[in-house]
Amino acid sequence: MACPPRFKGVPTLPSLYLLLLLLYLQWQQAVLPEQVNNTAVSANSPAHCAQLLAQPSAQPPTLAQQVIPADIKVLSWNIYKASHPQLLPDLQQLAKQANVLLLQEAYDDPMFDALKPYARFSPGYRSYRQQTGLTLLSDWAPQFHCRFYQREPWLRTPKASSVSRYAVANGTSLLVLNMHGINFTLGIAEYREQLSRLAKLVKLHQGPVIFAGDLNTWNDERWQLVHRTLSDLGMRRVSFTPDHRTTVFGLPLDHIWIRGVTLTSAQTLERTSSDHNPLLVSVHITTEEPGGDKQH
Repeated sequence: MACPPRFKGVPTLPSLYLLLLLLYLQWQQAVLPEQVNNTAVSANSPAHCAQLLAQPSAQPPTLAQQVIPADIKVLSWNIYKASHPQLLPDLQQLAKQANVLLLQEAYDDPMFDALKPYARFSPGYRSYRQQTGLTLLSDWAPQFHCRFYQREPWLRTPKASSVSRYAVANGTSLLVLNMHGINFTLGIAEYREQLSRLAKLVKLHQGPVIFAGDLNTWNDERWQLVHRTLSDLGMRRVSFTPDHRTTVFGLPLDHIWIRGVTLTSAQTLERTSSDHNPLLVSVHITTEEPGGDKQH
């Protein structure tokens, strides 16, 4: 039997696979944030962040740094890429209530920078239209700010994390962490790696800590890992009553954990401008025990 003729210009199956692989590898690089250099007050990897953490927190603040008050309000919110028209009015209103805003699924835009005196963006996934990631907004400039990312194991898209340290009046400092947990995994190996990078930085810090974000704790294994890891660091989970947090399989995705501060109020605020509701806590920074072990 005669073989069917081969048509010129039609790729063979191995060639097609190779082409798809090359396109996939190119896309993997295209979605990564642009590289920026480390400075004396910023870091772009956990290793460089640890070096900044090793600097004395009691050093006199520069003109760019300020000592924060003992009583502050912190808001954490996944804003769903600011795609809803009501999002900006909601943020403008919430920025008046909170001193520090930790936003997930934000993007780099001047409209966010205008909400607070200090703004810093931590890039994660970059689409052809915009760069998304985490945004830190605060009434005061921190002593330093770190930003880095973890790749999703399947999609290979990056999820951002940020770390900032603020000077406190008693000569110690407050560490503030914002994490957007990786999502699409079969097990928890990659998720554990992302969480452990931040946990190691918390362990280096001898003072009060606020750890917040959309941690994507949508199964019991993830939830238990977060609880065990952060509890071992002397942190405790903030509870909300009533609790309006977004849940998957009955488990909340968004969290705030604290150490070395007194919780004075905690609430979830119902909003329709995102698929998550914002978390707002008021805390008093404990000054009696710089090691951060005192809890209320």
